[in-house]
Amino acid sequence: MKKFRTAVSVIIMVIAGIVGFFVGASVNEAMTGAVLFSMISGIACIIYTIDNFEK
Repeated sequence: MKKFRTAVSVIIMVIAGIVGFFVGASVNEAMTGAVLFSMISGIACIIYTIDNFEK
């Protein structure tokens, strides 16, 4: 289950990066949007993992 959670987190961050790239490209800051969206989704995944830690 731990590997699955890690894989899903990475996939979410990649998708958020792609979406952020296109959103950022619409305002002429493509890489800034990609980094911003990836960081936001990464922090959300970290918080989710901490809150739902299985022993």
